Amino acid sequence: MLALGAGGLALVALVIAFRPVARTGAVAYAQSNLRAVAAVAERVASEDGSLSLATRERLSSEPELDDILLIDPDQGSNDPEVVSVLATDGAWTGTTRAETGECFWIRIEVRGATVIGTGTGCSAEEASAAEPSGWPEP
Repeated sequence: MLALGAGGLALVALVIAFRPVARTGAVAYAQSNLRAVAAVAERVASEDGSLSLATRERLSSEPELDDILLIDPDQGSNDPEVVSVLATDGAWTGTTRAETGECFWIRIEVRGATVIGTGTGCSAEEASAAEPSGWPEP
């Protein structure tokens, strides 16, 4: 039988108390990275004239995204520093997966709307057809 002293109980309480904080930080970090990529995509589209030009290749050349790996739209993100990107004439979509396992996406539509959601698959291709669902609070 395992016996915990006062120090052991304090450690268990500390781990339980910080579990929500860890989730909050992990989700906020993933969402922040995704928002940063989306902001650069919007800027590139504004400068170059089309969302379809905010491709993975084009965005990869932007210095403010040096710490983020951009991947093709048919690949799923598996990390908050990995963003799957799909750029078309109608919309730009990006997805990333938080350390919690949750997948978040942003879609910027040509008509000016920006929609967000969550999903199980974490590729931009899948998210491009997903219904907006919002993001749960971190």
